[in-house]
Amino acid sequence: MKKFLVTCLAALVCSAAFAQGLTVWTTFGDQSLEWLQGETAAYSAAFGVPVEIVKLDLGELRQQVLLSAPQGEAGDVLVGIPHDQVSEMAVGGVLADMTGYATPAYLEDLSSQARSAYTFGGKLFGLPMFVEGPALIVNTDLVTEIPATYEDMIATAQALTTDDTYGFMYNINNFYFDYNWIHSNGGYVFGRDANGDYNTSDVGLANEGAIKGATEIRDLLYTYDLIPAGTDYNVANGLFIDGALGMIYNGPWAISQYRDAGVNVAVMPMPAKADGSQWSGFMGVQGVLMNQYSENKVNAANLAKWLTRTDAQVSLAQLSGRIPASLSALDAVSDDEIIAGFGQALLNAEPMPNIPEMGGVWQPMQNAITVINENENSDVSTTLEDAQNQILGN
Repeated sequence: MKKFLVTCLAALVCSAAFAQGLTVWTTFGDQSLEWLQGETAAYSAAFGVPVEIVKLDLGELRQQVLLSAPQGEAGDVLVGIPHDQVSEMAVGGVLADMTGYATPAYLEDLSSQARSAYTFGGKLFGLPMFVEGPALIVNTDLVTEIPATYEDMIATAQALTTDDTYGFMYNINNFYFDYNWIHSNGGYVFGRDANGDYNTSDVGLANEGAIKGATEIRDLLYTYDLIPAGTDYNVANGLFIDGALGMIYNGPWAISQYRDAGVNVAVMPMPAKADGSQWSGFMGVQGVLMNQYSENKVNAANLAKWLTRTDAQVSLAQLSGRIPASLSALDAVSDDEIIAGFGQALLNAEPMPNIPEMGGVWQPMQNAITVINENENSDVSTTLEDAQNQILGN
């Protein structure tokens, strides 16, 4: 009888543990969602913890976490949250500090940018899973010899710019893309203090490097006659899809469109300048976050680590083309030239600042770039100074 009671008690404990499942809120769709469904099913099979997946748009997910987490009604684990969206939730107290859950081996296998992207206020609020950002994408049917330098790229683009084809384009009035020229010449959004935290009173968007970078952007329109005024993302992307554009500065999100259109592409970092100067634009990092109010933190943390392990990042890359945050995972898929090309391009990139003050940067800089690109004699210095003063609240 005693043995029977012990057996029943053990069964009840196991049943209760199994019933305490996890809910995952995610922004993923298409192949990435299929991957997540497969990985959570494998986790459930391995650890006996059921997992429910709820798909939400990013804005809705962020709002619902802020409102519902303190009430115990939000997902335990949040998947696919861009790192620059973390600060509001961190300040709101709904994200768990994951510093104690990230193993040294996992952290050492990340690029320094990926590690810093999810760090806010000295705490790690997410485990990076993949990175994304622009690189040079080349139509190899039009560009048969890859340019060795930026100057060669400009010359190649000029030779391709005819009545029927264009050489090089991108969304030229968009600060996200333009930051490649501004940052690579010495401009920056926010400096850092002695502790490595962002110093929001130190803005470098009107310094000598930023002015040089913005001037180089304007040169693409008026000095080299490569990009027609008014070119936006849809124009540049559409021409590349049509096979009428030799090179575009764009991100991995566009590759499936190019492949579906039958365009043969190669991906690489923007070629260094003749003096050896390398390029460095913006990058984003996405990963797995944990609800501070979850009542099942141990299993939630284990699932987060399961989803971000090297093998999982490799399978995500193979299925959806995502660029692994893990350096060993990136090396494991190096035979995929598209993923490897973006991976190399992003090794020098800078994560978008993940602090709330970044929200006040986009519009002033967007307006400034648009004004600068309106004519070849625009006052680059004054325009950038005006934008910087708006950002600083002066």
